[in-house]
Amino acid sequence: MQVHPPGHPDRRRLRWSAGKLGMAGTFALSLLGCREDSADRILPPPPALAAPAPGGPTAIDAAVAPPACAHDTSTPARTLACTGLYADIAGKRLAPGVESFAPAVPLWSDGADKIRWIYLPPGTRIDTSNRNEWIFPVGTKAWKEFSAGGRRIETRLWQKVRENFWVKATYAWDAAEAAAEISAGGDVALPGGGTYHIPTADECMQCHRGRRDFLLGFEAVSLGLPGATGVTLADLLARDRLTRAPSQTRLTIGDDGTGAAAAPLAWMHINCGTTCHNDNSNAVGYPARMLLRLDPDTLDGRSALLLEAMKTIVAVPARAPRWQGATRVVPGEPMASLLFQLISTRGIADQMPPIATRLVDVANDALMADWIRKMPRLAAPDAGSVPDAGPADAGTDADADAAPDDAATDLPASD
Repeated sequence: MQVHPPGHPDRRRLRWSAGKLGMAGTFALSLLGCREDSADRILPPPPALAAPAPGGPTAIDAAVAPPACAHDTSTPARTLACTGLYADIAGKRLAPGVESFAPAVPLWSDGADKIRWIYLPPGTRIDTSNRNEWIFPVGTKAWKEFSAGGRRIETRLWQKVRENFWVKATYAWDAAEAAAEISAGGDVALPGGGTYHIPTADECMQCHRGRRDFLLGFEAVSLGLPGATGVTLADLLARDRLTRAPSQTRLTIGDDGTGAAAAPLAWMHINCGTTCHNDNSNAVGYPARMLLRLDPDTLDGRSALLLEAMKTIVAVPARAPRWQGATRVVPGEPMASLLFQLISTRGIADQMPPIATRLVDVANDALMADWIRKMPRLAAPDAGSVPDAGPADAGTDADADAAPDDAATDLPASD
């Protein structure tokens, strides 16, 4: 049977006739070795499959190979298989250049197991001229996989396709963990009972907007504190992947006299500081001026009393109008400390973090309570004195002291 090349008059007539005949016509074209793409153009048929080498994939394997993954890069791929994470999604074999990493302190995600990967284009470097706000090269991709109830549930993608332009997506895995397709978010039933919540794009942005260039968890403090594995701050420096060398690659959170400050300060940095409570004006918690993001240049073992996080929470009145009279951290008194009340609460709007968590992080709550309990109590105020809470921020969100924490949209970048 003759197959006409593109542009041949008989081929164009066939295409016109097929359009008139609808589905039957399309089927006729397929028999002639033709197919149409979304731009309504006639394309040549795919090349014939080569015979499998001995010991290689069978003809059936080749026949069910995934389709080509070409897509408009201004939108995310429809399937995880087309994002570049895996060379072989069935065998979970990573693609070349994809590297795993784990931050020193993971974001609390209701106990879900997480695996993270990063892809940095060969020959590129991360712009680290601002130690707190890394800018990633175009072509960077980051994935985070969540497992719960004994199986994979979702994998999230951030991909930088142009300067100041990222695409994001969440892919929900099927029950067999063989494939994952793009998801708009929502609750997923777990095999053993209960549900898992896949965040929506808006929920993701509540947290990611707190970074200038969006990525969460891949930054100096997360990769420089003890416990970070895979790609670390020292590893990036050794491979010349940073434009500016950090002042140190092995970071240390100093003591405040209690012997218990390091773990709570690291937890607040990851769960509150990198996302919301920092000095990025796009961050949801910016109006509260509770600065919980740690500066890597200050993590050289110096006293924790010198850190902005300590200065903006210990014995500091809350700024949000509805918390008038409350104190963020009352030394010696966890239950009187607003910060502790919010992180140990779930199911109401005042919980902290306010989204993407339904369970209290019991282990870290205990560390936070122990730390506050060991702080020297404040001297009793003079009779009749009233703490100066300072003016409330006119027009700011009433939830300023309980802003969100981990979470993507195509906006000018802001982990």
